Amino acid sequence: MGMPERQSSRLVASPLVEVYDVVCRAPRSGSGALELTTVPQIALPRRGVFIVQTRGESVVVDTNTALVFGLDEEYRATHPADGGDECTVLVLPPDVLEEALGSISGRRVGVRPLDHLAVCLVTRALREPSADRLDAEDAALLLLSSLSRAFAERTTDDRSRLGHAQRLRVERARVLLASSPGARWDLGTLGRALRCSPFHLARQFRAATGETISRYLLRLRLGRSRRAACRGRAGPRSAGDRHGLRPSQPLQRSLPRDLRDHANASTRHADQAEARRVAGGHHPRPLT
Repeated sequence: MGMPERQSSRLVASPLVEVYDVVCRAPRSGSGALELTTVPQIALPRRGVFIVQTRGESVVVDTNTALVFGLDEEYRATHPADGGDECTVLVLPPDVLEEALGSISGRRVGVRPLDHLAVCLVTRALREPSADRLDAEDAALLLLSSLSRAFAERTTDDRSRLGHAQRLRVERARVLLASSPGARWDLGTLGRALRCSPFHLARQFRAATGETISRYLLRLRLGRSRRAACRGRAGPRSAGDRHGLRPSQPLQRSLPRDLRDHANASTRHADQAEARRVAGGHHPRPLT
């Protein structure tokens, strides 16, 4: 995106999906330059926290969330903490995104621990230079299948019951927690930092996110542990690798079954979409 602190490596290049490993080393800072998404994409944080100002709101993005950037969406990014962030970004043609998630509009949703684990594992596997196109597309579609569940299961949001100031307070609480998940937080400390009573903060946080502050913080800590475990799993090639088993195949078997169950259906849908795009000569241009 033209920022010196941001490095982007393309892991998958296919008419069906492109996958990027995006590492941002920006220090704590205010709002950045105005940017524009020319193709729909999904940002999946693996580490860190950042804030996206878009659609008149400030949206906190951390390892408990997934963020969809819609077509031709303007935004600014803010880094509330030092240390930067790491994301896996899926760039998809509009028809594939709409088929998978039901809409190409930009929004943020919460993701399951299983989804975050899958992001870390699949990204690690896609870095292997020996992964071929079919393997890479399969792995990316496993991620997309998992995310489609997260979007489909999103129910009516209690955020509509909160005022603007209350929603802003919850977002600030998310920033504090995601910036220092290893700190010994308690409701009193958070309440003083946000100038709010612990009772109202706990109630508003649950109304906005659907979970308690303690559970949200636990998921942030587990996300950090999952990422560290994934990074430490590199080792000798397995016997399956030596016998021609491609990198994403053992990866797929290592993922829980409920994540893999939708792969065949997603692949069939994606193959049909790809055939339509090939006939029309479409090729997405990545923003990252």
